[in-house]
Amino acid sequence: MSIRKAITAVLALSITFSAAGCGSPKSEAAPASPLLAVKDGTYPGTGEGHGGTLAVQVEVKDHKITAVTVGDHQETAGICDAALEKMPARIMETQSLGVDTVTGATETSNAILQACEAALRAAGADIDALNVKVETTAKEEKIEKDVDVVIVGGGVAGLSAAVEASAASKSVLLIEKMGVLGGSTSLSGGKLLAADSVFQREQGIEDSPKLFSDFLIELGQHHVDEDKLKMIAERSSANVDWLIENGVEFSDQIDTPNPKMQPNRGLNAAAGSGAGFILPLQKKAEEAGVEIMTETRGEKLIVNEQGEVVGVEATQSTGTSVLIHAEAVILASGGYDRNPELKKEYSPTYADSITNVGAGNEGDGLLMAREIGAQIVGNDSAIAQILPFGAAMQDLFTYAGLFVSLDGQRFMDESLPRPARTPVVLAQTGQPKYFILLDAARATENVQAAEDAGTAYSGASLEELAAAAGMDPEKLTQTVQRYNELCAAGNDEDFNKNADLMQPVEEGPYYAVLCTMNTSGTFAGPLTTMDAEVVNEQNQVIPGLYAAGEVSSGDLFYKEYPGSGTAIQSFITMGRIAGQQAAQYALEKTK
Repeated sequence: MSIRKAITAVLALSITFSAAGCGSPKSEAAPASPLLAVKDGTYPGTGEGHGGTLAVQVEVKDHKITAVTVGDHQETAGICDAALEKMPARIMETQSLGVDTVTGATETSNAILQACEAALRAAGADIDALNVKVETTAKEEKIEKDVDVVIVGGGVAGLSAAVEASAASKSVLLIEKMGVLGGSTSLSGGKLLAADSVFQREQGIEDSPKLFSDFLIELGQHHVDEDKLKMIAERSSANVDWLIENGVEFSDQIDTPNPKMQPNRGLNAAAGSGAGFILPLQKKAEEAGVEIMTETRGEKLIVNEQGEVVGVEATQSTGTSVLIHAEAVILASGGYDRNPELKKEYSPTYADSITNVGAGNEGDGLLMAREIGAQIVGNDSAIAQILPFGAAMQDLFTYAGLFVSLDGQRFMDESLPRPARTPVVLAQTGQPKYFILLDAARATENVQAAEDAGTAYSGASLEELAAAAGMDPEKLTQTVQRYNELCAAGNDEDFNKNADLMQPVEEGPYYAVLCTMNTSGTFAGPLTTMDAEVVNEQNQVIPGLYAAGEVSSGDLFYKEYPGSGTAIQSFITMGRIAGQQAAQYALEKTK
């Protein structure tokens, strides 16, 4: 089944796979079937996925699983697609539940396995035997390909590059280490910043690329490539038009992810998530003939005697090695949030943070480029926020009540936008943590669940709360008294917070929800020119190598991330440029 068909199946909320033509795993002997006691029929089961309950129906005939149908579910389109396609096929091919999950769609994969297990357990199957791990062998030991352009990474930058490169190249190959495309973009809220966009004009919002770039440069404090940011702002409106031409749908909502950024220029994908960008671009790339290989990890750049990059060595999840000969290579492999060593090296301020990005962000592209002498640039930057972890985040994500340090003192205007909070917290407390203080009136079920999980504390009095959370009881009591006085006066003399957001902390029991640092993006990586060409340590272009997206955004951001939608706009801009330039380079090489 093609990826395009899988997307259609997701929209239908049902995928059925036939067992016709499926082989069985190799084994030395044929043991008794775990389904020997199961009568022919169709059996329902449910499992818990990322979005909630997922339903399946398992069909058994002649003691074999002949079909697995995924029914109603609430999984995220674009992220779950590969699991919905591949997991039923793997179960039937092996006649087992002991199969590998789909990389990048683990929760959906496990939900399908859980649902199938429930169905077959009720049918009388030998579940222990069904769950025995199946070792499959790769169908091929080595795959070799010759293409004009190969793209490493299938996020928004890689797909933008693929669409553009396919317009001028005869053969474009995109490899993605995960089982699904989209990377961190699919996990995002689907926001895109653009100046003087068609939607702003329709709603009478006056804006200009200069206003946009001035804002980005100001936050960059002259530690960014100002010419690149100006280019990104100037092309932002045209990128919106290009996305619309390629099937992306936007809502009518225009907002700002940062109150300091005016006018409103935050556009929102109609899908409500970054999948609203990924799925249309993926469809467009496939229609243009781009070959996409998932679960294929790029590991090493191939360089010839002339110093030109001429391909990529990769490995599939099955262990099959893939040798790709190409005229040009584009790195679009994302950041390094999930690589502790690279975080320590290039983002030391955020080294101890947790992360909520895709599992594939391990710094592969940075390492590949660095290995051949690329110049690595970064500003100890990351999209970092200090927020509640777990259930409480749902209710306190944008909360602007009373924040206190680990010893119980107030230290900031809590209404600052989330990206701006982090540097203030670090500067004022010296810790990447703080507490949100709540009274009984604001203690939701999620806050209580956080306490059960050990990420929140409670006390009938402020003294009891301080003892539970490890705060100084005298400082905490004085802090709350002072804050309540300011609330009553309607004037925050200490931190100049908006009086409308000043709400007193009154009746107990009291709660302190721990906030810790998490990242949703990193920015160090190979330095590129305005044409997305990778530059070496001698400031010379490395022929045949291009980079776009998070992997090469070290010169675009500094200490404060400008707000949601900045990265996606930047990555689309550089991805399109990389695709165009790589295709032109390949064309000239093949003349």
